[in-house]
Amino acid sequence: MSETAPRPILVVEDLVKTYPGRRMLIGRPKPPVPAVRGVSFEIKPGETLALVGESGSGKSTVAKTIMGFESPTSGTVLFEGANLADFTAAETRAMRRELQFVFQDPYASLPGRMPIGEIIREPLDIHRIGTPAQRRERVRELLQQVGLKLEFETRYPHEFSGGQRQRVGIARALALEPRMLILDEPVSALDVSIQAQVINLLSDLQEELGLSYLFIAHDLAIVRHIAQRVAVMNKGQIVEIGEVDDVFERPQHWYTKALLASVPIPDPRLRDPERRSRITADVAAAREKP
Repeated sequence: MSETAPRPILVVEDLVKTYPGRRMLIGRPKPPVPAVRGVSFEIKPGETLALVGESGSGKSTVAKTIMGFESPTSGTVLFEGANLADFTAAETRAMRRELQFVFQDPYASLPGRMPIGEIIREPLDIHRIGTPAQRRERVRELLQQVGLKLEFETRYPHEFSGGQRQRVGIARALALEPRMLILDEPVSALDVSIQAQVINLLSDLQEELGLSYLFIAHDLAIVRHIAQRVAVMNKGQIVEIGEVDDVFERPQHWYTKALLASVPIPDPRLRDPERRSRITADVAAAREKP
């Protein structure tokens, strides 16, 4: 007797987001801008789906629309089987405990005038979870969980490095014990040496807490390390989706091939002499497509 497959924690169906064109003082208004065009995917409990593509491909718009930071033009987002568009304000507030967001820029996403203990505790205060003593204890647990010292609790964001600030952002996102995190390029603003530390932390937290991740990225090396599946976006659409090994080793779409071929290889002995010609051929073929 086969086991029933777990229900996806997140399902996105035919998501569309179009921004209105700018009105001009002189001449015709600019046409609407289709940022996301018919995007569909699902994420299972405990799984990481990476959404990759170049800047402007629509990745972050998808993430912000799922979170409700942007209103979708059309399409459906189901979280734990419930349509987010049907939620009341109270239900949306409750949902935010289960689905949290980690921002790209650890320098801009933390309020500079609050010590990090208060920053991490703020979600607990907003949702009125526990007593003040329990909230303080929860903050200390979270600091240890993300690898920060307890004495950092009274310090301010400007006193920390980018990697430490991103750990604070992750701790804040974990405060309400969510089931899923949406991570919008969480390491792109960090030094390469620090990126690996944060990625390893996210992998450890996922294994420890059973979290699901939607991981927005453009660095394919990081994606291969952290994700089980990958969806490739180009011009607002998903052009290829599948298991990471399948997509990386047997890419089907010209854009995926071009992305993979453009990844720099530090060791000259491992470089493919035909790599540049493949990129040129793929881009040339793409230009012939509508």
